[in-house]
Amino acid sequence: MREITKLFAQPLQLRLSRHGVTFGEWRFLRVLWERDGISQSELSDLLGMTSAATVFSVNLLERDGLAQRIADPGDRRRMLIHLTPKGRALRDRLLPYARDIRVAAFAGFSQREVRQLDVMLDRIKANLGNFIREQEVARSRRR
Repeated sequence: MREITKLFAQPLQLRLSRHGVTFGEWRFLRVLWERDGISQSELSDLLGMTSAATVFSVNLLERDGLAQRIADPGDRRRMLIHLTPKGRALRDRLLPYARDIRVAAFAGFSQREVRQLDVMLDRIKANLGNFIREQEVARSRRR
């Protein structure tokens, strides 16, 4: 899976760089295009990242004019991450790159095979998530 991720990332990064976007920023943009205005902690959870890594990445998004932190009107201590017009505008330019790479990756696969793979990968993610939670519970019981 690591090799496939690397092979997917190489051509995508090349295309993203033409727009001044890093692969790391891409991951955040993908989430924000679907869930603009979420909190930093929600963003961390969705991407499976530490809060420190998310803060660092959001700082980069702000520096590059792609997103901004805005205080939550209901809780001024909580910061929500919103795309800027520049960040939103990149969606229509960047998503086709990922689609093109996905089409190339699945050349020769039937739709059924692609769906089966998606289902299997979702099961692997769920299994590993459960495993990690079980390990954390066991660790907390030992304390």
